[in-house]
Amino acid sequence: MAPALQSPRKVKTLARIGNATAGLGPCCGFVEHVQAAAVSLIAKGVSGGSRGWIMMLWHVKFLTPRPLSALPCVLAVCSERQFGPAYRHFGIYRQAERHCLFKYTLKGEGAFRDGRSEYRLPAGRGFLCRIWDVDTSYYYPEDAQEPWEFVWIALEGAPGVAVVDDMVRRYGPVYDVPLSDEAILRLLEFRRHNGTTLNVTPAEGADVVMTVLLALARSKEKHDDQGSANRLVLQARERVADRLQENLNVSRLAALLGVSREHLTRVFKEQTGMTPHEYMARQRILLACHLLKESAKSSKEISVELGYESPAHFTRIFKRMLGMTPGRFRGVGSIPHLWR
Repeated sequence: MAPALQSPRKVKTLARIGNATAGLGPCCGFVEHVQAAAVSLIAKGVSGGSRGWIMMLWHVKFLTPRPLSALPCVLAVCSERQFGPAYRHFGIYRQAERHCLFKYTLKGEGAFRDGRSEYRLPAGRGFLCRIWDVDTSYYYPEDAQEPWEFVWIALEGAPGVAVVDDMVRRYGPVYDVPLSDEAILRLLEFRRHNGTTLNVTPAEGADVVMTVLLALARSKEKHDDQGSANRLVLQARERVADRLQENLNVSRLAALLGVSREHLTRVFKEQTGMTPHEYMARQRILLACHLLKESAKSSKEISVELGYESPAHFTRIFKRMLGMTPGRFRGVGSIPHLWR
């Protein structure tokens, strides 16, 4: 049977203690003494049968007049201290909200669940999610012994949600970031604005959001130029460059590299965002562009040189990729030098 809830008067009193002392600064020994006494008092209450307490340490809200639809918006940055199993949030019960959340542990330990696994959140670890995702929840672990202290940032807007979704798909929901990271320190700096609503421009708000999201992405990225996947892609590019004037297909390319067609396609797509077939088609058309601009060869001669089935086939592919015929390109087109 679940233990009884802490009395509302006691919770409110201790929350007021936290709010009143949070803005006085860490140099004040009295503050630390009062907060420590509050924690001790509540901890005794928990052990005596209550379900815990909630303390909002500081909170800052943001207002973005005339937001830009192409930029994410910051809604709030807050810090809390939670103690007891009463602290639980489920996405399925937050369907009226449409913001994303990054919550980062400063002290103690929390927990996050995404439907498949439970992730423990010790100091230096945080989670990223849509607040209304029905498969997610976050809570104070039942076996935890210390208060869970954390800082969080809420963001909204289609661009921000898209970045969060993309990151969770690629990297997962949990991130390890040192407390000394610029993004975490920047969040903690908002403590000096405790209890206020800050007016920010669309660019200022987006900067706060993207500073955090980029820090999370960097924590997951591995710049390993010698990794097997990168080596395979580099070798594939080299083979394609050497054989552009041959009618090279993906099966032949895979055979030259000593891997299966399926493996090459999967790795190449993961690393570059396009299939080997798409890459080869673009490189052949890119070479055709150079030949059209830098030689007197006819479209027919170029189509034969690059191994197209017929001049008509060459013209059809060229127009689909460049939006004009080879003849028109020769007169007014520009070589797409930034094609990969």
